[in-house]
Amino acid sequence: MRPRVIRAVPNYDPRVTTSPGAPRARQQRSGVTQTRILDAAIRVLVDRGYAAASTVAIQNEAGVSRGRLLHHYPSRDVLLMAAVGHLARTRIAELPSHVEWPADPVQRIALATDVGWSTFHQPYFVASMELWVAARTNANLRTALLPTEREIGQTVRRAVAGFLGPELTASPRYAALYPLLLTSMRGAATTYLIDRRDPLTDPHLPLWRDLTRTYLLGDAGSADPSASSRRSTNGT
Repeated sequence: MRPRVIRAVPNYDPRVTTSPGAPRARQQRSGVTQTRILDAAIRVLVDRGYAAASTVAIQNEAGVSRGRLLHHYPSRDVLLMAAVGHLARTRIAELPSHVEWPADPVQRIALATDVGWSTFHQPYFVASMELWVAARTNANLRTALLPTEREIGQTVRRAVAGFLGPELTASPRYAALYPLLLTSMRGAATTYLIDRRDPLTDPHLPLWRDLTRTYLLGDAGSADPSASSRRSTNGT
C-alpha cells in the first residue's frame, strides 16, 4: 500500500487540520478578528474623520497586524463601508427587540418617534455622514457606496417598521410618511454635527410625533393623552 502523502502547506500542523472542530474554531477566531477590526474602523472614522481613517490607523486601533487586516479588507474604503454596514446591522436592526413597546398606538408612536430620532445621534450616523461627504468628490467611493447605502436603507426601513409595529405600518399612508420622517430627521441631525446640544429638546420632536399620529391614526390620534395630562396639570 502506498503511504499517504500530506502536501506541505505553510504552517501546516496535522493535529489542527485533521481535528473535526478545527474549521469551526478558525471561523470563530476569524469572526472575532473581523469584529475587532470593524469596531476599530468605526471609532477611528467617527473620532478622526475620513481623511485620517487610514488602514494603518485602524490596524493600530484594532491591535492587529497589517497582513491580518488586509486579508479581511483589501482597501480602506471596502473596510469603512463594511464597518458602517456592520454597525447598522448590529445596532439599528436589533433595536426593535430591545424596547418594550406600549400597546396603546398613540404612546407607541411617541416612543417610536423618540427611538427613531435617537438613532441619528449614534456613531452609525456620524460614520455614514463621513462617507457621504467623502464620496461627493471621490467617484470610486461614490460608486461603491451606493449599493451599500441601499442595503443599509433596507435595514433601517425594517427597523422603523419594527418600532411602529404591524398594525400602524399597515396604514395606507405609512409608505408616504416613512421617507418624509427619514429625510426630515436626517436633515435636522446634520446640524448636531457642528452644534452639540441635547437632541431630546429638539423642537422638531413633538412635530414628528404629531405628524406620525395624523398620518397613521387620522382623527383617532388627534387626542394625545400625555398632552391632555399636561394641560390638566397646568390647569388649562
